[in-house]
Amino acid sequence: MAPATLRRAGSSTPSAKPLLILTAAAILLLVALPIALLVALFMIVFGHVASGFALIGISIVVSVGAVVLAGASGIRHLRRVVEAKSFRVVRLGQQDYRFNSDSAGDCVGCGHDHSNDGPPRIV
Repeated sequence: MAPATLRRAGSSTPSAKPLLILTAAAILLLVALPIALLVALFMIVFGHVASGFALIGISIVVSVGAVVLAGASGIRHLRRVVEAKSFRVVRLGQQDYRFNSDSAGDCVGCGHDHSNDGPPRIV
C-alpha cells in the first residue's frame, strides 16, 4: 500500500486535453503558413494584390496568435500541475552555496580531496 503522503496521479491535477488541442492547432497553423504564403504569392502574381496581402497578413496573425495562446496556456497548465503536486521547490539563498572553510580557504569536513584544485591550466 502507498504511503498516505503520496497522491494519486489523477486526484487533483488539471486536464491536459485543452493544452493538447491548442498545441495541435498551433502546429497545424504553422505548417499551413508556408502554403498560405505560396497561395498569396500566386494571387498577387495573377492580379489579386489586395487579397494576396490580406491573406499574408491574416495567416501570420492567426499563426502567431495560436502559438502565443498555446504557450500561455502551457505555462498556466504547468503552474497548476506544480501547485497540485505540491513539489517542494525552494529558491536557494546565497548562503546555501557557501562551504565551510577555514582561514586558508580549504573546505572543512566535506570529505573531498582538494589537493589538485587551483586555477585552470591551458595545456
